[in-house]
Amino acid sequence: MTPDTPIVPPDFLASVQPVVLVGGRSRRFGRDKLRAPWGSEGRILVQHPIEALRGMFGRRVKLVGACDPAVLPLADGVIPDLHPGIGPMGGIISALSQWPESIFVLAGDMPSFRGEEIAQILQVARMHPGAHAVCAFTDRLHPCAAVYTQHARPLLEASVSRGDYKLLCALDPIEVLSVPVAPEAARNVNLPGDVHAAHAQ
Repeated sequence: MTPDTPIVPPDFLASVQPVVLVGGRSRRFGRDKLRAPWGSEGRILVQHPIEALRGMFGRRVKLVGACDPAVLPLADGVIPDLHPGIGPMGGIISALSQWPESIFVLAGDMPSFRGEEIAQILQVARMHPGAHAVCAFTDRLHPCAAVYTQHARPLLEASVSRGDYKLLCALDPIEVLSVPVAPEAARNVNLPGDVHAAHAQ
């Protein structure tokens, strides 16, 4: 955290459930990327978004989706994916169905997101409770680093019922606020080369 990091009131934090999406198939990576070594501390990739959320919310971070059993003990519970195989939209709907208020979503392959960015997104969400979602933004929207409110749930469910699983398309017509973050914070790991490049830096 930095001196400029917004202070998020405890009562608002308590109303938000933090989740990490882990149900992806890692097709481009060629193996389970969530278990790829990341950093110099002997940790694996998925531990970083989990720990980033724990730094803000404490030990109540849940995973959403199916993952390797070795990953399960790293978090604080699992929410089953009600729509497996359709991508992050299914995980977001599943988490919203288990929690009465808002959720903070991080993708399991975003190891560089930090407490500063989490706090900034939460602060905007707190100030705009009517928004459907508050997403990180670089040169584009990052819907897997975001707060989603219950306002978004019926619209996302309607998109699934139409067979449209593209999260960005579903968000386009609804009220979404964006919060600028550093490009490296919103970086996804998609290929083995992404790991090598990050370690080289």
